[in-house]
Amino acid sequence: MPAPVPRPSHAADPDGPPRRLLTALACAAVEPGLSGVLLFDLPDTHLAAVAAAFDRLLAGPAGPSVPRTTLTAATTDEELWLRPRVRRGPHGIDFALDPGPLTEPVPGPSLVVVPDLARLSVPGKRAAVQLLGADVATVEHAGLSRRWRPEARWLAACRTEDVERVPPHLLDRFPLRLTVPELRTPLGPLPTGWSTALDRARAHGSGPPLHPDADFASRVLELLDDQDGIGQRRPLALARTARALARLDGAGRLTAGHAEAAARLVRLRGARHPSVEPPPEPGAADTARSTPRILPEPRPGTDRHPAPGTPVLEPGPAEHIGSARAAGPWPPIDTPYPEDAPGPPPEDTALRTPARRATGPRAARGPVVGVRPARDLWDLAPVRTAMEAAKYRAVREGGDRLVILPRDLRGYVRAPEPVRMLTLVLDHTCREDWDWHPALEPFLQWAYVTRAPVHVVEIGGRGAPNEVRAESFTAPSTRSPRIAAALDRPPGRATPLAHGLELAEQTLRRAFQHHRAGLVEALLVVVTDGRGNVPLAASRLGRARRGAVGRTGIDDALAAAGRISGMDRTRLHVLVVDPGRQPYPELPHLLAEALDGRVVTGRPEPEAADHGQ
Repeated sequence: MPAPVPRPSHAADPDGPPRRLLTALACAAVEPGLSGVLLFDLPDTHLAAVAAAFDRLLAGPAGPSVPRTTLTAATTDEELWLRPRVRRGPHGIDFALDPGPLTEPVPGPSLVVVPDLARLSVPGKRAAVQLLGADVATVEHAGLSRRWRPEARWLAACRTEDVERVPPHLLDRFPLRLTVPELRTPLGPLPTGWSTALDRARAHGSGPPLHPDADFASRVLELLDDQDGIGQRRPLALARTARALARLDGAGRLTAGHAEAAARLVRLRGARHPSVEPPPEPGAADTARSTPRILPEPRPGTDRHPAPGTPVLEPGPAEHIGSARAAGPWPPIDTPYPEDAPGPPPEDTALRTPARRATGPRAARGPVVGVRPARDLWDLAPVRTAMEAAKYRAVREGGDRLVILPRDLRGYVRAPEPVRMLTLVLDHTCREDWDWHPALEPFLQWAYVTRAPVHVVEIGGRGAPNEVRAESFTAPSTRSPRIAAALDRPPGRATPLAHGLELAEQTLRRAFQHHRAGLVEALLVVVTDGRGNVPLAASRLGRARRGAVGRTGIDDALAAAGRISGMDRTRLHVLVVDPGRQPYPELPHLLAEALDGRVVTGRPEPEAADHGQ
């Protein structure tokens, strides 16, 4: 009888999102160097449960809850470092300032919760940069002078599409980062053996020193070898995570296996767990052989277009497409460093302030991102104003009334709404043999410099929920990881070009007509070879119809392009990127003519051969 295979411990082999998150929180509880946990795409309804689980790990099953502070977009400096106290003294009411929630001395660690890191106020960001990972902190504010060792643990949440709004030096302060879009609570019970390490951390702050093996440091650097210019924070974070996993396992030494386990925990590239790798699509190796073949060019003297009912594409082996092959939502990006996604480099070109219109009421000029002392009586924040006045109610003469003085007035801080937009229509089926990144780089650079949002329409991507329908999303910036994932998505089989152009038309009309400030300029870039093989009726129905398609899909795409050409040409600019595929190279030009736009060559010209050699 063969010997049973030993099962890996929970800390060394995290499998599902709940266990991974529980492991990360336990690592932050036992390792003081892992003071910040950042969760990407955490559902808002689960933040309270995750914070409660973190509280139990820090305080123990029978201990009182740790002090908790929540930082939002409205957090000010006075709320972080100071706490006003009203006392009754020998000469009447005495007003004093005591240390605030971040500076108040407490036994053991406290918990700081940030529901949305991208919308955190500037004082909150400064506090995070100063305290996270610091050995010593100092504050000198309004008569308060204190020097202490920060022990607070930070729990923050952020959406991946908002990562570009968070400064990189603030992201680097969070050593533990996980992507948990499919998290289900509760997180589950603690594995056997973790209680000892957690009790030791609560009593002594950390456990006994662990000596690393000779290959531990080299393995940590190898796992981060493909990340250039990362500094020293990421290797230190990975090494400390490995040390925390070793403490949870009760190991006596740090080995390269602990570094591998830490890399799998955060889904570091190059050390992914086998269970998270997407399975290969059936028949993916035969995609080239099963791709429909283009019929030869018509002979001279005949009509330029095929006759009605004549298929444009000669069918290959029968393969079903449509709703029956729907694979559910597209897989999310599971990476601890979404800010490393490819895009226009910030250091190449200076950002411009987004253009803003002066028409309309001031209250309708952008979303609220915070508050500040009011400069006038426009766009006042009544709740924040009342809260500011309530702090001094006990020392003001007003009886039961709330006295509001001019210095208590607070106004909203609003982000400017951009008035330019880039719309990308990406036909994945046209890029089997060429790289479209150089062709799209100028348009993405324009959107980055002008801070224009990007609306992406994807056509024919592998793994789409429905092959006969196009998919679209809007990213607030070119730095969004969703754009990088869309540019790298492999091609599928169906090409619902007409439906993709219809989605682009609907987005542009909404942006021009219903935008609160009104778009000043929009750029539509269509990357396609023009070979649409899915009629618009089939896309709207959600499944392919039986029978010959002919050139119905192409005609529907030209009709949808004609509707776009009827829009305001002074504000909409249209470009068609031609991949230069043979045969039928005229299809992109027909589409550009219907769109009333220009054609840009996407494939670089081959270098001329040197006949002198």
